[in-house]
Amino acid sequence: MNKLYLCLLIGSLSFAKSVDFQEVLDLTLTNNKDLQNSKLDIELSKLDSQRIDAINLGKLSLKNETSRTNHSGYVFNSKLSSREASFNDFGADDFINNNMDSSIEPNNLNYPKARTNITNKLTYDLPLFAGFKLQNQKEILKLQQKANEVKYNLDKKELAFEVLKAYNNAVVAKEFIQAAKKAKEAISYVVKSANAFHEEGLVTKIDVKQAKVYELNTNSKLIDAKNNFDLSLAYLRFLTSNDSISDVKDLKHIYCDISTMNELYKKALLNRDELKMQNIQKQAMKKNINIAKSSYYPTIYSHLEYGFNDNKLTLDEDKDYYTAMVGLNYDLFDGTRSIEKQKSKIAYQKAALNYEKLKDAVKLQLEKALLDLSSKEKILKEKQEAKKLAQEVFDQSALMYKNQLIAMTNLLEQEANLRKNEADLIVAKYKRSLALAKVATVLGIDFSNTKYNKGK
Repeated sequence: MNKLYLCLLIGSLSFAKSVDFQEVLDLTLTNNKDLQNSKLDIELSKLDSQRIDAINLGKLSLKNETSRTNHSGYVFNSKLSSREASFNDFGADDFINNNMDSSIEPNNLNYPKARTNITNKLTYDLPLFAGFKLQNQKEILKLQQKANEVKYNLDKKELAFEVLKAYNNAVVAKEFIQAAKKAKEAISYVVKSANAFHEEGLVTKIDVKQAKVYELNTNSKLIDAKNNFDLSLAYLRFLTSNDSISDVKDLKHIYCDISTMNELYKKALLNRDELKMQNIQKQAMKKNINIAKSSYYPTIYSHLEYGFNDNKLTLDEDKDYYTAMVGLNYDLFDGTRSIEKQKSKIAYQKAALNYEKLKDAVKLQLEKALLDLSSKEKILKEKQEAKKLAQEVFDQSALMYKNQLIAMTNLLEQEANLRKNEADLIVAKYKRSLALAKVATVLGIDFSNTKYNKGK
C-alpha cells in the first residue's frame, strides 16, 4: 500500500508545473474560448464581404419544372410553348361543324385532356447598377471586418490584464503563505522561550498560555493563506485550461515609458482599440449616408434565360426558347428617401460626437491611472520603511522580553504589528503592480509584447 501511495505521489509531482506570467499569458491566449469566438467573427465578416462580390457576379440557375394539369389555360399555353398548338386546339372542328358559328364554345379549348409539361431552363440574373448601394455595402462590411479584428485585439488586451491580476494575486497569496510560515517560526520561538522561562520561575503560566493562543491563531492564518493560494491557482488553471499548474514564480510588472501627459495622451489616442472601433463606426455611418443616397438613382438589372419546353424531357432544337431582358426601375417619388438620408446624417453626427466623448474619457482615465500609480508608489515606499522599523521594534522587544523588561502581551503586540506591516507591504507591492498595468492598459499597450513584460 505504501508503494502505491509513493507511485501516486511521484506521478502527481511529475505532472505539476510552476509557471511564470508569460507562460500563463501564452496558455490563456491560446486556449481562451472567447478569443477563439472572436477569431470566428473575423472569418464571418470576411465571408460577408465576399458575399457582395458574389452578388455582383450574378446568379446562374438550372431549373426543371414538371407539371400535369387539365387547366385549359395551362394546357393551351404548354402546347403553344412546345410549338404543338393547332387550329383544332382553338376549336376549329367545332366551328366548322356548327356552320362557322362564332358563338360556339370550343370543346377542345375549354375542356382539354390533361397534359404533362416539362420545362428545363438555364437562367442568369445579373444586377447591372444599384445606385452604388452594393459598393457602399461592401465597404461597410470591410469596415466591419476591421472592427472585428480591432475587437479581437481589445479582447486580447483585456484578457491579458485579467491574467496579470490573477497571476499576481496567486504570487501574493504565495507570499502570504511564506509570511505566515515566518510568523509561525517566530511565535514558536516565543512559545519555547515562555516555557523555558516558566520552568525557571521567571514568568507566570499566563505568559505561556498567551503565547500558545497566539501560536494557534498564527496556524489558522497559515491555513487560510494556503486556501487562498489554492483558490488563486484554481483560477489560473481555469484561465489557461491547464490543470498541471501547481505553483507560480515572481511578481510581474508591466513597465512602460512614462513621459509628459501630452505625450502619453497622444500615445493613448494612437493605440486605444476602443477609439479605433469608434472611428470605424463613424466611417460606417458615413457610408450609410451614401447608401441612403442610392435610392435617388435608378436600378438596372438583367435576366437571361434559355430552355426547352415539351411534354417529355428533350433537347430538341424545335422545342427550345430564349429570353433576354434588361430592366430599369426608377422611383419618381418616394417621401421616405429624404427621411432615411437625414437619419443617416444624424447617426453619423452621433458617431462623431461619441468619438470625441471617448477621447475625453481616455484623457480622464489616463490622469486617474497616473495619479493612482503615483499614490501607490509613495505608499509602497512608506510600507517598506514601516516594515523595516516594525522588524527592528520586534527584535528589540524580543530582547527586552528575554531580559524580563516587558510583558508577554507587549511582545505579542509587536509581533502582530510586524506581521500586519508585512501584509501591508505585500498588498502594496500587488497594488503597485496593478497600477502600473492600469497605466499600460490606458495607453493601449499589448501585454503579450515581451518588451513590456519584465521582472521585479
